[in-house]
Amino acid sequence: MEKILRGENTFQSLRAAYAKNPKDVTTVFGIARKWRDRDDTSKAEGKYKEVIALDPDGKEGSYTDGTTFITAPVTEYAKYDLALASPVGISTVAALKAFIAANPQSRLVKQAYKNLASYYGSVAAPRQEAEAFFAEYTTRYPDDPMPLRAWLLRVIQDRGPVEKRLELAARLRELTVSNPNSDINRLIAQVYDLSGDNGKAREVYGSEFMDERVQKLASDLESYANYWIDNKENLDSALAMAALALKLQPDSVYDLQSVAAIYIKAGQDAKALEIYGPAWLKKKIGEKSDQDINMYALFWLRQSKNLEGALAAALKAVELQPRAYLYWSTLGDVYAKMGNKTKAIKATERALELAEGNAKKGIERKLAVLKGASLEKN
Repeated sequence: MEKILRGENTFQSLRAAYAKNPKDVTTVFGIARKWRDRDDTSKAEGKYKEVIALDPDGKEGSYTDGTTFITAPVTEYAKYDLALASPVGISTVAALKAFIAANPQSRLVKQAYKNLASYYGSVAAPRQEAEAFFAEYTTRYPDDPMPLRAWLLRVIQDRGPVEKRLELAARLRELTVSNPNSDINRLIAQVYDLSGDNGKAREVYGSEFMDERVQKLASDLESYANYWIDNKENLDSALAMAALALKLQPDSVYDLQSVAAIYIKAGQDAKALEIYGPAWLKKKIGEKSDQDINMYALFWLRQSKNLEGALAAALKAVELQPRAYLYWSTLGDVYAKMGNKTKAIKATERALELAEGNAKKGIERKLAVLKGASLEKN
């Protein structure tokens, strides 16, 4: 049964199952889908009608569409596909509206609205009817930006009032501010440009917007790489995506550390050192970038690798900023990791001298642990 619904069986096996039990709803539905996939509308319609006759209340099985991932009773899918199969144009619109009216709670209603939006978004639909439809559509799905986008496109196409364009653009921007979409931001920018507000267009779709998209893409690529390396699968793709992330953000220390950590997890320490090793540290020392230098020391400290490099970085950081307690604390941690208790205590004591307020408590705890530890190396 499950295989029939997933479309994994051959047409022949479906027909064989139908011959044995022509009243099995899911088998009939499976055959209908096969005919639809072959663009044989007439035969598909016949089988869909059989489904509806056999299971008018939609209780005998469900189907999950492989594209939309919407799960609904097979009877609802049969009714929906029959509506779509109506003659193109006004007949299809009427059939889809009838489906919505008859099945208001169906998960397929939203798909029906999307199909109607294609019609009402074109000049084939009268302007006033389109406005009424999109008002209904956006009211029904107030948290979905796509109905607003479709409406705004229609208003622009109609050369509608500037005020209406700006209203819809503002609503669309508010709805997508936490999850920007390039196509939508471009549309909003177009509205502002058409109204003569180039400044807002740049604000919505300028360099800052694209920089954020690049950062997000790099982060997504790194997340992908970490996932597959943790699962010890798909490693070639994972490492390729990590390399691409670094190409996108070559000057970001955060992304550099993230990709270096990915290489280390993959057992490619040499590659990690190639991108974030002595050559990188030498450059930053030349630039006197004390924060980046301290971050380098902390990274390799956490990895328990390249400790000589971490020590060189920590020493340089305190040289550049001798009153930065955090840098002295990092130096103490590196010495402790390397087993040099005496120097670890000395550096941490200096951090305690420089720390202020609540920061002192953390340094005091660290120092207490160091002084209570056994001496490994002096």
